[in-house]
Amino acid sequence: MDIWLRRRFERQARLMGAMMERIGVTPELAASRGRLYEAANRRCLWCDAQQECSRWIEEHQSAERSPSFCPNGTFFDVTRRDGPRH
Repeated sequence: MDIWLRRRFERQARLMGAMMERIGVTPELAASRGRLYEAANRRCLWCDAQQECSRWIEEHQSAERSPSFCPNGTFFDVTRRDGPRH
């Protein structure tokens, strides 16, 4: 894997994990959404809001809702509200 892509993948995975933690979505809960979670991972990987995301994460220890700039905001908010899909 190209070093640029590996670094991007690692950074985005950290950001997505931290965002989910702040919003109250566990990795298990997110993964229970199946393909929706896979799509969320892809959206995060190619998101261009890394700086804004990092700042938001630093400024919030917890939040009721996802930030408006997050392309996964709806996924996170619905997952948190509705719980796992079976």
